Amino acid sequence: MTRCLLLLSCCAGLVGCATSNRDRAWIGREFLERTGAGGCPQSPGTSPAVALEDGLDEGEVVATALCRNPALRAELTRIDAALATLDEARRPANPQLSLMAPFGPITAVATLLVPLESLWQMPRRTEVAAREADAAGEAVLMRALDVVRDARLLHIELGLAFDRATVRAELAQVAADVARLAAVRVKVGDISPLEERVLSADARTSADALDLAETEKVMAQARLVATLALDDAGVPAQPRFSSPPAQTLPLTSLIGVARAARPDARSAALAISAATARAGWERSRIVNLGALVETQWSQPAGPALRLGGRLDLPIFNQNQGGTGRADAEVERVVAQHELVARTVVMEVTVALARLEQATRSRRRFEVEVLPALEDALAQARHGFETGDQPYLVVLDVLRRVGEARLRRAELLAEQRRALCELERALGARLQSATDVASRVGAEQGDR
Repeated sequence: MTRCLLLLSCCAGLVGCATSNRDRAWIGREFLERTGAGGCPQSPGTSPAVALEDGLDEGEVVATALCRNPALRAELTRIDAALATLDEARRPANPQLSLMAPFGPITAVATLLVPLESLWQMPRRTEVAAREADAAGEAVLMRALDVVRDARLLHIELGLAFDRATVRAELAQVAADVARLAAVRVKVGDISPLEERVLSADARTSADALDLAETEKVMAQARLVATLALDDAGVPAQPRFSSPPAQTLPLTSLIGVARAARPDARSAALAISAATARAGWERSRIVNLGALVETQWSQPAGPALRLGGRLDLPIFNQNQGGTGRADAEVERVVAQHELVARTVVMEVTVALARLEQATRSRRRFEVEVLPALEDALAQARHGFETGDQPYLVVLDVLRRVGEARLRRAELLAEQRRALCELERALGARLQSATDVASRVGAEQGDR
């Protein structure tokens, strides 16, 4: 009997060898390949040295978010929990030993129960836990990409706040210069007091807009610092950005890359495998069998053994609840997989359209609109100083130039936002997305 149990245990161990490689080392490598920053998941809470005084570039923002963001650090524990569940699934249930001590003429009894069902269910149970661990790892990776996207968007908003403040400062300086000149001209009678009061009010309005822009800088930096879990020393952090890519792949190619590289798409596919394996496991739990070994000390020559078994008769309950829930879960994850697939297509399409539109509009403003307005503003200011142009012309051109400069800053920020959303939709940086998709596809083919 003992030999049979050992043989059955060895066979179950060999068959139940499903495993998962989605540990913290794996997710660190994925971070590095997909975002250019990695290595922190194995030492949570640490981060590269970041000095706000010398500004913040995108690389520092991404690396710090991956290392310090509390929400992501909480998500990483899902990997540890999933691997612990896998380790538990690989182990058979412990034998149960019961002892009955004698009182009076009755004999002592010892019973050993070996739950054999845990041995033959081990392969299916391990397969379920392994696929769920894989799905959890991919889900955590997608959550990390969301955190990176959110941090980059806040970094972009900080850059836009700095650009707005710069434009507002230039416009406020121009308005102040015009107001000072108007104060001189009203004294000599070149313009009316009404015109001087209008120009003075416009200068104060421009100064208030500058003050509002400076406040927006403080708020944008506070949001970014909170997301990065840094201590804000009150020092303005000048954002630094890399140049956007000159061109991207066609839409059909980007969709193909996203379908292969996106972690949530892979997680949805793995969830189907896990749910299917769980359905098979639940069906194997209809019959539960255990081996019994009993000994009694009733013989003068020593204890006697009795061998037997324990079997649950599936008369009233054939695990209909477990199999029903498993079948419903299979149906749910299949529908979820379709939803994720359609979401991938939608997000890539929208992000690419935003990027292309922002790029065209920015180029149009920089080449056609801004140079013409800058020349018009210079001519209007010169004409007002010489008395050839009324103040209304200066104000109108100044307003148009300010709107155009702010619009250019917004278009630049929109271009950066669209690129950020596109890279999140692809599941990797644009320059490495194709390589990531090829590697993931090769790994799926090897399974």
